[in-house]
Amino acid sequence: MMSPLKKLTLDRLFGDPDINGISPISLKFSPDGKHVTYLKSAENNFEQLNLCSYDIASGETQVLVEAKNLLNRNRALSDAEKARRERLRIIQTGIVEYYWSPKSDALLFPVDGNLHLYQLTSKTSTQLTNDETFETNIRFSPDSKFLSFIRDQDLFVIDLGSGETSQLTNDGGGVISNGVAEFIAQEEMHRYDGYWWSPDSSFIAFTRVDESPVQLSQRYEIDADSFGVYDQRYPFAGTPNANVQIGVIEVTSKQITRVALDRHPESYIPRVNWLCGGKDLAIQIQSRDQQDLSLIFWNVESHESKKILEEHSSSWINLNNNFHSLPDGLFIWGSERSGFNHLYLINQEGEIERHLTDGDWVVADVRGVDDNNRLYFDGFKDTPLEKHLYETSLDGDVMTRLTEPGFNHQVELSPDCKTFIDRCSSALLPTSVSLRDITGELTKTLEPNGLDRAHPFYDYAETRGEVSFGELKADDGQTLHYRLIKPAGFSSRKRYPLIITVYGGPGVQRVINEWIPPWHHYMSQRGFALFQMDNRGSSNRGKSFEEPLYGQLGKTEVEDQLKGVDYTQQLDWIDANRIGVFGHSYGGYMTLMLMMKSGAFKAGVSVAPVTDWSLYDTHYTERYLRHPKNNPKGYRDSNVFPYVNNLSGKILIIHGMADDNVLFSNSTKLYKALQDQNIEFEIMNYPGAKHGLVGRKTNIHRYGTMDRFIDTHLLST
Repeated sequence: MMSPLKKLTLDRLFGDPDINGISPISLKFSPDGKHVTYLKSAENNFEQLNLCSYDIASGETQVLVEAKNLLNRNRALSDAEKARRERLRIIQTGIVEYYWSPKSDALLFPVDGNLHLYQLTSKTSTQLTNDETFETNIRFSPDSKFLSFIRDQDLFVIDLGSGETSQLTNDGGGVISNGVAEFIAQEEMHRYDGYWWSPDSSFIAFTRVDESPVQLSQRYEIDADSFGVYDQRYPFAGTPNANVQIGVIEVTSKQITRVALDRHPESYIPRVNWLCGGKDLAIQIQSRDQQDLSLIFWNVESHESKKILEEHSSSWINLNNNFHSLPDGLFIWGSERSGFNHLYLINQEGEIERHLTDGDWVVADVRGVDDNNRLYFDGFKDTPLEKHLYETSLDGDVMTRLTEPGFNHQVELSPDCKTFIDRCSSALLPTSVSLRDITGELTKTLEPNGLDRAHPFYDYAETRGEVSFGELKADDGQTLHYRLIKPAGFSSRKRYPLIITVYGGPGVQRVINEWIPPWHHYMSQRGFALFQMDNRGSSNRGKSFEEPLYGQLGKTEVEDQLKGVDYTQQLDWIDANRIGVFGHSYGGYMTLMLMMKSGAFKAGVSVAPVTDWSLYDTHYTERYLRHPKNNPKGYRDSNVFPYVNNLSGKILIIHGMADDNVLFSNSTKLYKALQDQNIEFEIMNYPGAKHGLVGRKTNIHRYGTMDRFIDTHLLST
């Protein structure tokens, strides 16, 4: 007699070992291409990361450094480091980042704010700093002679030959930061660096950030046993941003040159790169309204600048990381001028030498260019549901897909472009990691993570509901992709409750052929169907798919999501009277808007929602809603408050009480509005929790609270 199939529990979902199996992260090739290094959970603590290595020649895998041997249990993270990790979405502990020496003889990593250097020849780790401050943003110089880092908002270097530490900037502190990406750059422009070594190691370009123009506001952080009021310079929509300037330091003399640029004081600096020769900086300048983007070259010897090209959009320009300098003076440039992000070969006069890619599909990132002018990039040419690695030529050639269809791929290319690391998964197969030659042939499986008996999810795999993908049409005829998960043990004779899981915000894609987080299967096992759809505004579909929400949020997205609801209501196995909705962040906002603009939902869970767009930051909000003074109606109509009286169904609102991204005041303002209208609602607030609401205990309680709420309102008939 067969044993009964196991069902997932919250304890197992968030327990040890990780229910998703072994999935190494931060995979990198050594600069000489001989090793693959990665971070991997410790055997006895899946939340703690160790530094590991695979020797390509010998096939040997080993743990280089165990974090438990280096951690200082009595040292808490600094507030600045907590904020930085929140921006980078770092939720684990131990060794959370590392850097290869360009000579491939050592690796550098921080632990508890101090720097450690691991030498491959001696197989020993040495602590380089030991002080009360946190060293962050660490880097090797390209010649491996120096280590650079940020300490107390200033830039320092260590001469690895002499061991001498030098301070390169001296005015950091208070509202001034050197070499650190400002809040807006990290959170919204996805620029996490604030300084850049020149290729010849002679110079360091850096940003000097003056936050004094930014509105000083008070942010409340409520912890379990304390209450803090923090003065925070948060750039609310329509208010001034930080003043960001670029400087260049000559490392030997420590002389600093301020880079003079002809730019509006309210413009942004989203990207900075060095050209191959090491004498010119490529600086991208984006206008405050984000409709114009300029590329400027600045020469470190003449101090002269030259505008190379400009991009313009009638809505907004999406930033990318596809500037790639070539030794012959040409460069690769990513642009949406065709309506889709594609790659162009540009000369130093800003003229297009060649279209490298084209078509009604989106390029993601340039991965490398080899010595034979072969270009490697990833993108969505075959299907918007799968990202693949492709190859073409800078001279114009046939494009070739190098990764296997039926999976979504995240790749890392070796320095010589002859090998790549492939992290791939599909909706029903967890993430595996393999090493492949440039033709796509398997060289070595680094982590199979197969659903065999040893996998943590194996006992639950057979209890998953059927997963299917499909398409609907938006009002303008564009295709909307969805994913539907049937309840486990599905019977066509039954009618089931449905949960719409929604994000809905611009710049994000959720419906993709990749490993589905097991919480969805947990809910399927509990008798729910789950539906998720990418409405217009989501990414990787081109500008015409994104732009319908320009000027007003919460309108087009809601219309599209309700088309999905209409579709599910027509399924004879869905109980149209038991439909719920759940979302986090923008998804929390969408949950509220859906329940206030439709009577289709019996219950909803809104986590960390934006409720008033004037409470969110400049770069994100103004990208889609413009400056508040130029679009007051758009802001008013995009907020939830005009629709509060129309709330239909039961609502549970969850928020972290130390959220410095979507401020807790978004929820408290909504609480007051609901109370003023005598509307019943439920809340669960988490002391000390940031926007991600991370941590095993928090997750078990949060999802348990959601279970009880959803069961009460959706499982009863």
